[in-house]
Formats: sequence, C-alpha cells, structure tokens
Amino acid sequence: MPKVAIYCRLSIEDKDKSDNDASASIQNQKAMLRDYCHEREWEIYDIYVDDGYSGIDRSRPEFNRMLRDCEKGNIDIVLCKDQSRFSRDTVVIEQLINDKFLEWGIRFIGVADNADTDSESYSTMRLFTSAYNEMYVKDISAKIRRTLVYKREQGQFIASFAPYGYMIDAEDKHHLVIDEKTAPVVRQIFDMYISGAGYRAIVLKLNSDGIVSPTEYKRQKGSKYVNLNADTSNARGLWTQSTVARILANEMYTGTLVQGKSHHISYKNKKRKKVEQADWIRIPNTHEAIIDAETWARTQARLRSNGRVGKRSQELSPLSGKVKCAVCGRPMKRNVYYNKAKTIKYYGLQCATYKTGAMNCTNKKSISGLVLEKKILDELNTIVEQYCQADKIQFKDIYSEQLKQLEAELSRLNERHSSAKGRLLAMYKDKLDGVISDEDYALFRQSLSDEEHELSARIADTAKHIEECCERIRNTEGQRSIIEKYTHFDKLDRNIADEFIDYVEIGESSENGEREIHIQWKL
Repeated sequence: MPKVAIYCRLSIEDKDKSDNDASASIQNQKAMLRDYCHEREWEIYDIYVDDGYSGIDRSRPEFNRMLRDCEKGNIDIVLCKDQSRFSRDTVVIEQLINDKFLEWGIRFIGVADNADTDSESYSTMRLFTSAYNEMYVKDISAKIRRTLVYKREQGQFIASFAPYGYMIDAEDKHHLVIDEKTAPVVRQIFDMYISGAGYRAIVLKLNSDGIVSPTEYKRQKGSKYVNLNADTSNARGLWTQSTVARILANEMYTGTLVQGKSHHISYKNKKRKKVEQADWIRIPNTHEAIIDAETWARTQARLRSNGRVGKRSQELSPLSGKVKCAVCGRPMKRNVYYNKAKTIKYYGLQCATYKTGAMNCTNKKSISGLVLEKKILDELNTIVEQYCQADKIQFKDIYSEQLKQLEAELSRLNERHSSAKGRLLAMYKDKLDGVISDEDYALFRQSLSDEEHELSARIADTAKHIEECCERIRNTEGQRSIIEKYTHFDKLDRNIADEFIDYVEIGESSENGEREIHIQWKL
C-alpha cells in the first residue's frame, strides 16, 4: 500500500476568490484528497498545509517539510488538488516533479487537472500547465504592484506597522494618527539632537529613563512585528544608536507620507532592493506632524555634515564635518591630545588626504582647533556687534563678499580642470608620436584621470554653494531673524555651529605660519 503525502495550499489571492470557488479552501482541499485516497485504499502518511503562501514562494515551511520526508523515503505519492497547488514556478516543477521525484521514486498526482507522472501524456501537458501557472502569478504580481503604487500616490498608508510615534487609525487602516504615549519621545530625540547631543548621549538618556525601545513597545502592545536584529541582540528592549539614527532621518514625522523605498527584486525573488531616494513616493500633509519644519531642517543639516562623536565623548565636536582642506577639498581630520597631567584636552585638524597618504596634498600642517574656534567666534561676534549697533546690518554685503570668493574659487577650479584635460591630451599625442611608452601613458593617464574626477566633484560642490549663496541674497530678511536671537557668543558649541556655519576651508600654512581661513556663513 503506497504512503501518500497530501499537500494543500491557499494564497492570499485565492482567499479573495474563495466565495466564488469553495473548492479552493483548505478544508475542501483536504476533504477531496482524503476521499481520493480512501477510494483507492491508500495510506495517508501526513497532511501538509501552507495557508497564505504564494505558489511562487520557495520558502513555504510545510512544503519544505514534505520535501524532507520525500527525500528520506517516507513517501511514495505526493497528492495535490492540482499542479498549481504544488507550485506555480516552472523551474521548481522541473527540478522537483520531473527530476528529484523520479530520482526518489515518487509519483505526483494533481486530481483536478489530471496531472499524473505515471501518465504518458503528462510530460507534454505539464509544459503548458506550468507556463500558464507562471503567467498567472506574474500577472497577479503586476496587478498588485500597480495597485500599491496607486494607493501610495493617493496618500494611503499601506505598511503593516506604523512608525514609532504613530498608530494606524482605527477607523481607516490607510491613515496614521499620533500615538500620544510615544510622540513625546520622538520630539525629545529631535530636540536633544539639534541641541548638540550625539546618538550615544540620546541612547543613554532614553535607557536611563526606562523608556522601552520601539520594538519592545510594539511587542507590549500585542503587535506581531518582528525585528530579527533586535531579537538576536544583547540590547533587546533597549534603545540603540541605529534606532535613534533611523528616527532622525524619517521624514514621516513632518506629516509627509514617504513610501516605496524598496521593492521585491521580481515576482520570483522576494529579496528587497532599495529604490533611489529621488524615486520615493512622497505625499505631504497626509497625517499630523510630530516635528515642525524648522526642527526637521536643522536636524537634516546636521546629519548632512556627517559629524561623528568620539569614543570618549558623548558630545559632538562643534566643527565636526564642517572643516575641509582648501587645497584638495577633502575633510580635515580631528586629532585629540592632552597635556601631561591629562587635565586639559586639545585638538588639532589636519588634511585627511595628507595624513592617510591617499594623495599628495601640499596642505601638510595641522591647525589648532581652539585657535580656529576663537577666530570663528571673533568674526561671528563682529557681525553680531555690527548688527546690534547699526540695527540693520547689510546682509547682502556679506553674501556678496562670499559670492565673490566662491566665484573666484570656481574660476580657479575650472582652470585646473582645463589644465588637467590639456595635459591628458598632450600626453596622448606623445604616446602616438612614440615619445612615451604605452606603460608610462597608462600610469600617468590614471593619475590625471583621478585628478580630473576630483576637480569635477569640487566644481559641482562649489557651484552648489554659489546657488545657495544667491538664494541667501534673495532672502536676507529670513536670515536676519536668526541673528536677532543672539547678542554675543562666549563659546562655540555644536548648536551655534549648525545655526551659522555652512563650512570652513583651511589653506596652506606659509613660512611665517600664517594661513588663509575661509568661513562660509549661513547668514
């Protein structure tokens, strides 16, 4: 007497049609297949059921359990309602039914569509059946994808779980409402960050206050949300720096619905592929904001500065991510050191390109961070004093001077770029004339190409700063409100730096120790 494995499957698409096709239900599949076995006096070894799984999914738990039993030799016949219940993937059909099952001595039967590997006509029929089943899945997948895009464009929230700080509206599952228990925590995170606190300081504060992490909060609320990273981490239930970073970068808190950040690679491959940020679907004002526009803008400005917090400190350096080399355009790297008694901390800034040896930058000497901070404070206080005395400082004069410096820098970079291209062309002619060898040409060409690429990036960056400066000239009144909040600065902190400084460029040190320092203000 053969031992039979009964396999039943029902997908979400099938459930939507269950009212019209009662035989598709799991219970009816079981009843039909049990009767089929009893009529033939076959022994049922086990019944395997995957409810809510697509026929294209290769990770179905019961399906894979059945295959393991088949491989062990426990099963003689695999019985399904039809071949599509077993799989809608042509490759799976070929690998299993028409390869492994033959190797294991297993017969496959699909009752409703007369699929039977013992039948001579099955090998011809299965090709058409498999192709139809796969086309069906592909068509369903495309329809679902179009529907989801439409819902996103209509401003409907379609995810299963709301972002921390929000809840899914009980009256409309496609709408978000504020969670009054967690929204204050989100506001606290943003407020701490724009006040100068780093990720670590925020995490320590939240954990010391006994505030449970977003994953743990969902779990306590009875949600089925699963975070594999959190579940396998030693920090289960606690806040982490990565969690804080995700919250600070989530535009949803401004009331803008942001969706479509990733998608499945294909209808067969369920791994997700990230979508370029420019292609995200963003619909403003779909739900109540937790964070106002000004807080969001200041947060993103600081995030873009790529500032990092040192291992020994919980506070971000005032100028972290804002200082760069005027020669090569690369960041200036911060080096911290102490006096012999370890009681006073100093720091210096040196061109990262020169320090790491990535390229031969001539800007070799470091500059004292404290000296640089003092120069910035002196210039900033001069601007403030001028405004306080004259009541109406001419911001356009400041911006015009900055614009003049930027345009001069752009002209210099364009000249260097043209020179690099000219040298490359001349070298190519020398190669053709036999003046230099192919090997030497290849070596020098790579060096010049790297220089040209670097200059192109700096030209684009400078052009961007020129546009920003022009925008400030057009909108001077809006900038005046910033400076009116202050009268004098005694110390440069991260909050002040983010408010007033776009970036700082450090030039080469001359023989007498002097060097040009250019401050690009946000004023």
